[in-house]
Amino acid sequence: MSYAIASLNVGKPTVHQLDGQEIKTGFKKTPTHQPNYLTVTGFENDGQADLKNHGGEEKALLMYPKDHYRYWEEKYQRDFPYPAFGENITIVGLTENDLYIGDVFQLGEAEIQVSQPRQPCYKIAKVHDLKDMPAVVTETGFSGYYFRVLKEGVVKPTDRLIKVKEDPQQVSPVDVFHCLFHDRKNRKKMEQYLQIEALAPNVKKSLTKRMEKLG
Repeated sequence: MSYAIASLNVGKPTVHQLDGQEIKTGFKKTPTHQPNYLTVTGFENDGQADLKNHGGEEKALLMYPKDHYRYWEEKYQRDFPYPAFGENITIVGLTENDLYIGDVFQLGEAEIQVSQPRQPCYKIAKVHDLKDMPAVVTETGFSGYYFRVLKEGVVKPTDRLIKVKEDPQQVSPVDVFHCLFHDRKNRKKMEQYLQIEALAPNVKKSLTKRMEKLG
């Protein structure tokens, strides 16, 4: 199974005037036609401003499905050029339902593994001047997903994303997203997801804290 890259996107953090505020962010990325070296913390030509909530080895690479763009354009009656959701790769035909936490893919010279769903960020509302957008992301689950990098290497925009290993537990990013934001008291699901070796530690920490509060 292989998937085409619609757009490969990078950008260093810069300061923008958003909703009357000066905000430094790496959300605003630009499509590139050049090869980029993918390290364990992301593309060399990319970066994040808020390293507490973004970036790091468990969020080295963000993908967003091209398939969702039509929904957003129809909902808001406007164009959303790539990468409207701050993604490093706009991917064709691979939504949050179509892969599993722990799946391993070849991407150019690099090898990457699905680590967690992306969680809605307020900056998406600021960038697009759409206050309800994070809530709609939460409602739809059209959030995108993160990878960790198992093997570094050069990635070209013409490369295809090739699945090389499927996680046997078959828990999708949207399954975890639903538990985090909708099915918030489902202890059975939380216990199940905590057993997924490849699930990012920060997500496991959130689930563990929630279980402790439930008692």
